[in-house]
Amino acid sequence: MEIGPLTTRAVLTVEADDSLREAAVSMMERGVGSAVVLSAGKPTGLITDRDALRAVAQAREGQAFTVGDFVSGRMMTAPPSTEIVEAAQIMRERGFRHLIVVDDDDELVGVFSMRDLVVGLLEERRLLAKAVSRETGGC
Repeated sequence: MEIGPLTTRAVLTVEADDSLREAAVSMMERGVGSAVVLSAGKPTGLITDRDALRAVAQAREGQAFTVGDFVSGRMMTAPPSTEIVEAAQIMRERGFRHLIVVDDDDELVGVFSMRDLVVGLLEERRLLAKAVSRETGGC
């Protein structure tokens, strides 16, 4: 199964010079744990709720941060045709909870998250069980 159909397409996007506070508020309002950072319309990073928490922990009185202050250089993109097991391996090996999904022109398609991974693996398991049931005559 490819990750394309499982990818969350309605993603929150921000710019590196946006206020981290505003990005965190937007994540809370939308009920999401991340936002894709864009530069000239292309994904350049990902900011997460964990990054916002780290900023709060490191802040000094009156200090303001931008998204760019906390966006990590550790970004991984994948095409929608990536197989779900390959995506799982990448996420596990790199310690990522999200993959940024892009098309052939590196345009943002969406974000593939751990939640999307679980949904996909459960669907694969359901389809496999259905196929086995058909082969064995429902026994």
